[in-house]
Amino acid sequence: MKKVTIAICDLQDAYRERLAEYFLRKKADKVQIASYSVRRQFTEQQKEDPFDIVLWGRGFEGVVSKEGTGSLYIFLSDSPELEEETAIFKYQSAEEIWREMFAFYMKLGKKNGYRSGRDTEVIGIYSPTHSRLRTPFALTMAQIMASEKKALYVNLGEWAGFGGWMEESYHRDLADLMYLISSRGVRIRGILESVIHSVNHMDYIPPMADAQLLCETSAEDYRKLLFLLVEKSEYEGIVLDFGVMVPGFFSLLEQCTSIYGVVDAGAMARGQCIQFEESMAKRGMTQLSEKIRSVAFTAADSQVLEQEPVMQQWLYGRLGDRVRAARYGQHGAD
Repeated sequence: MKKVTIAICDLQDAYRERLAEYFLRKKADKVQIASYSVRRQFTEQQKEDPFDIVLWGRGFEGVVSKEGTGSLYIFLSDSPELEEETAIFKYQSAEEIWREMFAFYMKLGKKNGYRSGRDTEVIGIYSPTHSRLRTPFALTMAQIMASEKKALYVNLGEWAGFGGWMEESYHRDLADLMYLISSRGVRIRGILESVIHSVNHMDYIPPMADAQLLCETSAEDYRKLLFLLVEKSEYEGIVLDFGVMVPGFFSLLEQCTSIYGVVDAGAMARGQCIQFEESMAKRGMTQLSEKIRSVAFTAADSQVLEQEPVMQQWLYGRLGDRVRAARYGQHGAD
């Protein structure tokens, strides 16, 4: 995959060179770095071959043009009270600058988000009708994905009840992961290894036991979660099972490569779907609406839930057939 090109524009020589050195030492396989203290040199290069990301500090205000280049401009602020909408406090760890920089990069949709040397498939699954088949559909989708690539399932719903029917006892769950992610300077690899569980070749993070924490967690932390799973982990596919509209819900959906709306049949369900679509239209999210593919289930389809939850039965039964049709049909497979 093409490396992300980054320009560091700052008049402080020692700061600029240390930051560039860190990026190159730690991330040379992922990025290409250039640093500038002379404004004319930067503008000439930017006109010839625009950078993906431009980090600019004091002294470069007069030459930074945010129009027409396709670059993401991020201001390196001297104050922790950020003055620009897209800004980073410059006097923090280089690692934190790296994380925040790519959080902006992913949030603003540059090159479909930053990927760790590959394209990571992110599937979002949501039910505006609150279908009971949403989570079975998502878990079956994650199992199918796990047969193709290294996959992770993340449940963002309330009262998932996983521990009981998976016969697992969880000492840490998504709430612990979110708390640690929000803390500065943590190593995400170690955190993930302490939280991840596996079943049927699929990895998953235990859902929050306290559902109230879903809404108390900030939108920024949810964005960090997705960014870190994509950028730092080894997963090639991630399934996000949205039980509720968590903070930053639409922003997270926009980062998904594909989205499935699991809906119930019937007049009431149709009304709920229409209202959900109208909400996206009011927000100007036409492209997001077009990305969502609805998969409708009847009351008869829900009979699969009357039995004990057995994920392999879902995978190889009627539900699995529906999921495969949705997944491979979208890509033109049989």
